Amino acid sequence: MKKDISIYFDVIESLKTTQEVANFLSEIDVFLLTFFKSEKISIEQALSSVSADSAQKISQAFSKNNLDINDKDTVTGFFKNLKELAGKLNVIKLTLAFDPTVKTVENIHNFVKENIGTGYILEIEVEPDILGGSIIIFNGKYNDFSLKKSIEEVFKGRNIQTA
Repeated sequence: MKKDISIYFDVIESLKTTQEVANFLSEIDVFLLTFFKSEKISIEQALSSVSADSAQKISQAFSKNNLDINDKDTVTGFFKNLKELAGKLNVIKLTLAFDPTVKTVENIHNFVKENIGTGYILEIEVEPDILGGSIIIFNGKYNDFSLKKSIEEVFKGRNIQTA
């Protein structure tokens, strides 16, 4: 099995959140269980055991990199390495006041990719109490850009208590 991590790039790059990573890794396990269940299981049957999106990612990765998806050693090695790489992704924890849409998550992830680079995923927590803005925890640093904090600072400067 190739150790060149570029063969995993498209799959890793498509994962934007910790939840997406967890779901995809779970689907890999389902795929592998199905694929290795019997010698008679075709690759098409194994791919049908996962979501269409995951099946497409898997098929494209094997096709693009000229890997033999019917070779069980190649399949095992590919997914072992992919799981290892997914576990090494850097996590940016983001607390928002709202549940972001898929498009919003994509926009935030693209912003991170353009400004920091690849290899980052978002762990998104929804906490309506922050009112707006966000709280970002990254590389051990906590940054509170929430509207709640801004309002509290305004009232703190006026010696007014907030609840």
